[in-house]
Amino acid sequence: MADMDPFQMQIQMIRSQAEAQKNMYRQMYASNPEMAEQFCAQLDQNTEMQIQMITQMMGAAGPDGYVDPDAQAKFVLEQLGYSDDEVGQALGDDGEDTLTEEVLGEIDPSEFGYGDIVNAISSLDRLEEPQPAPADPERMEKFEILLTGIISTLNDHLLDGLDVEPRDQDSDELVRSILQNYWGVENRDELIDTLQYLISRGHSMDYTRNLEVIAGSGSAEDLHTEDMDEEDIAVSDARFAFTQTYAGHVGPEMLRGWDLGRAANVTRWGYFVGFISEEEAWGILDQIADGCMEFFDSWRSYAQSYIFGSMYWKCPYGPEACYENMAGLMIAVEHLLTEGAWKDFPWVSGRE
Repeated sequence: MADMDPFQMQIQMIRSQAEAQKNMYRQMYASNPEMAEQFCAQLDQNTEMQIQMITQMMGAAGPDGYVDPDAQAKFVLEQLGYSDDEVGQALGDDGEDTLTEEVLGEIDPSEFGYGDIVNAISSLDRLEEPQPAPADPERMEKFEILLTGIISTLNDHLLDGLDVEPRDQDSDELVRSILQNYWGVENRDELIDTLQYLISRGHSMDYTRNLEVIAGSGSAEDLHTEDMDEEDIAVSDARFAFTQTYAGHVGPEMLRGWDLGRAANVTRWGYFVGFISEEEAWGILDQIADGCMEFFDSWRSYAQSYIFGSMYWKCPYGPEACYENMAGLMIAVEHLLTEGAWKDFPWVSGRE
């Protein structure tokens, strides 16, 4: 980031990655907020421990009394399990800002606003990608897996087949806990219901409902129901205000990437734990891919939709939460398009 020293950049990256992981916890444990917040609290504790370690290392002089911040920070990040690419990105090995740093680096997170969201999402148009092309059945399957790229990158999932993790007991228990605690899915029927919601309704329908109220000169109160508590009302009001800001400029299709992207991940998780068969999983992913090809014409436009939908979901939690969420998602998308799985795989324009 242009006005940050290397130490500040390292800390910002760690916080952004932690916030992205917390967003995933809240998304996947949507049906059990208490469990999600327990995981988030533990992650916050671990993050602060990491930052404390780095701070201590940065303040420790070498044998000659000279402090080499980059060398010490590199050592700490490696000890914490960061990959070479992540360490290089954190330390800015090429001396140039990443797109994420350039776009978000000079923004005060506490003042991150609706205009900043548009600017950040629009900036992804500057990333290059191959020209879209039709795909044969084999490439279509690869495309369907890569539709889970953003969440898979944030969660360090596999992207070479239906399996999200190596097949072992620990991975099975992990994915089952994700489905159960984050999504309220404990069996096949609940998985199918969740997928039907994401594919046919999701947050796109919420946004559409808000637009209808706005078009009828209604207010946020028109969306309140008797079963809402104070927190529900606050969330509903914040998302209504978000919709008001973009009404007339952004339609509900701009949230389809968010809904369909999550559906693709839930499909892979459901297959992994045996709630659906391999044939069923590919059939559902076929449906999701058809929706993505209908609404989007590139990885960039798909990612922009995913991020906009995520901002809609995140907006009730304040500007700093939105900023951190945006940073994590942009880092993931930038990685996918510059050195990750999307870089050399064209967006699919149709089936051969």
